[in-house]
Amino acid sequence: MTFSIVARCPRTGALGVATSSKALAAGGGVPYCRASTGAIASQSFSNPYLGIDGLALLEQGLPAERALERVIESDAGRDLRQLGIVDKDGRVAAYTGERCIDWAGHVLGGGYVCLGNMLTGEDVVKAMATAFERSIEEELPERLVRALVAGQDAGGDRRGRQSAGIHVVQTEEYPYCDLRVDDHPEPVAELRRVLTIFQRIEPFLRMSSRRDDFTPDWEAVLRVREMIEESLQEDAAAR
Repeated sequence: MTFSIVARCPRTGALGVATSSKALAAGGGVPYCRASTGAIASQSFSNPYLGIDGLALLEQGLPAERALERVIESDAGRDLRQLGIVDKDGRVAAYTGERCIDWAGHVLGGGYVCLGNMLTGEDVVKAMATAFERSIEEELPERLVRALVAGQDAGGDRRGRQSAGIHVVQTEEYPYCDLRVDDHPEPVAELRRVLTIFQRIEPFLRMSSRRDDFTPDWEAVLRVREMIEESLQEDAAAR
């Protein structure tokens, strides 16, 4: 009922998940990401604890494959689950339970996993993998959404379309990019549009607080504040 990509950027170390489904708010239920640790997509009659516990195991230093083995072993419902993991070093692992609804499966690549269930066919995950590999020069959010677009164009979810989301972490404990389309007739196209808006403000993210510096580039922050205040004053004067 869902197709997703889990990946790491080899240049920046960013980790992320992008997903789409004929289900409400897939972007809120599928991704589990932690900076400098790993990223996980948990789907198909999803068990959230596979993502939660998987991140805990990655944080302890287990590689992706071993973390996946541990969480799957602990779940009596494993035959219905689907899981993709990438760790902080770009190692990947995936699992598709025997009772996931066809078509269901995954593709492993260099630093990424494409996976899906209840899809129109294997071409969905193959198209996602190709799109991701061909966009190596782009930033991770862009690459993830390109993969989603390719998967949707190849057929996507057999049942139709409803939601999409992207969640990316970089160096901080909070997300670098966290965008969701929870209920929309064309969720992937809408996510593409919203990401384009995000990319316009992306240069300002260098002013965001860091754990080791709550006020980076503070002079730039003050300049932006002055511009906003001037704009508000101009709007008030024009009324």
